[in-house]
Amino acid sequence: MPATLVSAPFEPHIQALLQRVGTRKRKCYLAETPSGSPVKLYSYWSGGSRDLYAAYTASGKPINIPVGGAPGFTREPEAWTPAPGDVLIETGTFNGKEATPKITFYR
Repeated sequence: MPATLVSAPFEPHIQALLQRVGTRKRKCYLAETPSGSPVKLYSYWSGGSRDLYAAYTASGKPINIPVGGAPGFTREPEAWTPAPGDVLIETGTFNGKEATPKITFYR
């Protein structure tokens, strides 16, 4: 099932999350997707780009998620299965500049 876009006006907990990510004067990608499917996350430098991840519960508590390095060169990361209400924030560097944050809400 494809991700669907989350639209404004935002609920207070979503507004608080956007402020935490620092999206003032920048755009931010928001998506909502079903929970329950395992997700493998990788973070490594390649051509001036790198992804960084953070996950939170619906109440705002940080979640310790497994993140692996370059596929084929390091150990495969464990799959993380998001629960309903979890939020995954993906940011990092794209071509040497700060990447646009992507926030995924799991339902």
